[in-house]
Amino acid sequence: MKTRIVRRLEKIHNLPTLPEVIHKLGEEIRNPKSDARRVAALIEDDPSMMARILKVVNSAFYGGIEPITSVQQAVSRMGFNAINNIALSTSVFATFDKSGEVGFDRKEFWRHCVCTGIAANIVYNRVRHSISKRYTVDLLHLSGLLHDIGKIILEQFFHDEFRISLRESAKRKIPLFHIELECIGSDHAQVGAWLGKKWKLSREVIEVVRWHHEPDNATEQYRDLAMLCHMANYICNIEKIGDSGDETAPAFFHSVWKRMGLEAADIPPMIEKVKEESEKSEILLAFA
Repeated sequence: MKTRIVRRLEKIHNLPTLPEVIHKLGEEIRNPKSDARRVAALIEDDPSMMARILKVVNSAFYGGIEPITSVQQAVSRMGFNAINNIALSTSVFATFDKSGEVGFDRKEFWRHCVCTGIAANIVYNRVRHSISKRYTVDLLHLSGLLHDIGKIILEQFFHDEFRISLRESAKRKIPLFHIELECIGSDHAQVGAWLGKKWKLSREVIEVVRWHHEPDNATEQYRDLAMLCHMANYICNIEKIGDSGDETAPAFFHSVWKRMGLEAADIPPMIEKVKEESEKSEILLAFA
């Protein structure tokens, strides 16, 4: 990312920050002496977060048979990392306000991000036989949710240049991230990765945010995850599931789909599944 862009970003005084409980939660999870009781106690200190987590873990998206009635039960059943990812996912919605300028609908933008997380899970379930690494529902959802987070920063703090980028992308039928490079000097993937580092997100999530448009460039150990998010983003963009602000769908990379053992003909049934699952994920969409 260009130095002048980094300087502008570093000068932002009101940059959105994650709740302090998220940072404490991360520290507690990394503590080898921690247990479900201690992790739950942290979350219970923030009643709004506790309520959001319990809603999500009992939603159709996570599909538990028996209802989870306490945070400690949620932590014990789902594991530290899953609860951390769910807490982070629900906190991101609260971090940014919902209003946006004409031409960039925040509500529909969040719908796009939520549905990209849903699509990432659907694509993964279809290709898991082709990749060696296993991914959890919560990680795939978090990756999809955050992949375009840089657009919020550009809209809020590079407002005029971003509006020009949106207009030029639509006019010239060129993917938005290419136009952002022309108009701003950096694209939303670069800016989102910068924010991810500021927020001290995991390396795998930062890699997905940075390379979701160019997954072949991701570090090898995170490349499959970046590819899954890239394909999920493609599906949601071509079907206009939500509104990413990008009028032109990202490139269809045959190399990515081939590596995952998929062809263009595999897309329609996945699209139908994404639409079906998104309708069942009203709890997640309600946060948007």
